[in-house]
Amino acid sequence: MADFIPDDVLCNIIARLPAKPLLRFRCVSKYWNHMLTEPNFMKLRSRKAIILPLHNTFHLIDDNVPTDDTSNSLVKRCHPFADRNGQINVIGTLNGIVVVRFYANAFKLYNPFTGVSELLPFPPFFFKQAAYGFGYGPTPDDLKIIRFRQSDTDFDVYNFRENSWSSLSTSKYNIWIKFEQEVGPFINGSLYWIAYNRNVLIAVNVKDLVLSEICLPFKINRGWYLNPLATINGCLCSLNQITASKFNMWVMKERDQWSKIYSFELPLNEIPYHALRILDGRRILMVDPSKNLIIYDTLKKSYKTFDISMKGVHLWGVHAFEYVESLISPLDMCSPRLEQRR
Repeated sequence: MADFIPDDVLCNIIARLPAKPLLRFRCVSKYWNHMLTEPNFMKLRSRKAIILPLHNTFHLIDDNVPTDDTSNSLVKRCHPFADRNGQINVIGTLNGIVVVRFYANAFKLYNPFTGVSELLPFPPFFFKQAAYGFGYGPTPDDLKIIRFRQSDTDFDVYNFRENSWSSLSTSKYNIWIKFEQEVGPFINGSLYWIAYNRNVLIAVNVKDLVLSEICLPFKINRGWYLNPLATINGCLCSLNQITASKFNMWVMKERDQWSKIYSFELPLNEIPYHALRILDGRRILMVDPSKNLIIYDTLKKSYKTFDISMKGVHLWGVHAFEYVESLISPLDMCSPRLEQRR
């Protein structure tokens, strides 16, 4: 009998494991490190996780393993900034890299799987009350970070190709826009935020930086419930909370044309549930009435509870994202900066 396992069989087995043991296995030998860092292995793996920045810690949630496997279903990752005492937020992801904002004026590209990060240039000035988004224009290499100032509705734009910030003034609005959440999802070339004081969606085309309004199919109940935005099958969607336990899911297949695709109701409770993020497969990341973090599966009508307490957390400031684990370096997204270093 052979005393070894063929590489293809070994990779197929290891690819099914959570992130934590994989990081340990890279230290077994140079051969294992090489095998586990090859692009073909990560393609074979193609595993999604949820990144949740909370207080001054990144929580990686792996919904692929049982929640009682606490060492693998929930992993804490290192803080990508030297100063670990401030609030961190994720404003977008691409190819396993997340864009992290620290305080209001520092941005980093961060790979939660490897722990590698890269500091981006600072914006031209400090601005606290703003909304943020991360996306790209006609092609994925036309990457941009957008800071949308709420007081004067001007943009500050970081262009990855040019490795610099620029400012853009818009004359469409001369009023204060109040966003429900400061991070807007990127879908089909545009970034979206809910302006609760106008009960509309604000859309920004990332290519041309053109701002427009889109009607919402529901009235916002500000101060009680969140209405998270996300994507379903390539279309913008929003989860509207009707009562403490009733929800409607809306999808926009054409501009200003919304359809209610499903509804669900959770066990009645005087203390409301709060939806934080719409996940793939009709799953919802939520906070239950006991302030526990749960993932509710609307198809199976079941939920998983994770050992993360949300007591005392300002939920409007929580921004969780699904991302695909990868070994891509943040430096690979900063090619102009690499040329400058050479």
